[in-house]
Amino acid sequence: MARLAMSVCLPVSARSAVEFRRYGSRTPILTIRAGHPAALVTLTLPDQIEAGHVEFARQLARLAARYAVEVERTWRGLPALTARSYDRAAVAS
Repeated sequence: MARLAMSVCLPVSARSAVEFRRYGSRTPILTIRAGHPAALVTLTLPDQIEAGHVEFARQLARLAARYAVEVERTWRGLPALTARSYDRAAVAS
């Protein structure tokens, strides 16, 4: 029987995209493709998810949101925000 998957792909440019793929019977996959220079990051999880995996996903979402804020501020010509405690902790680790 074929596996059904739900996929959401957001093209950013001709060379960049972000894709989220969810399967009914296995863990999801997140793929980030960035253009020049080429980079491909695919995040997968083992079939058995633990608390650390959930924490990683939440930290990834927080930092991606922070990245989006800084990109928009730069695009609008605004100064960068001051570093928050979780920014300093991420840089230190």
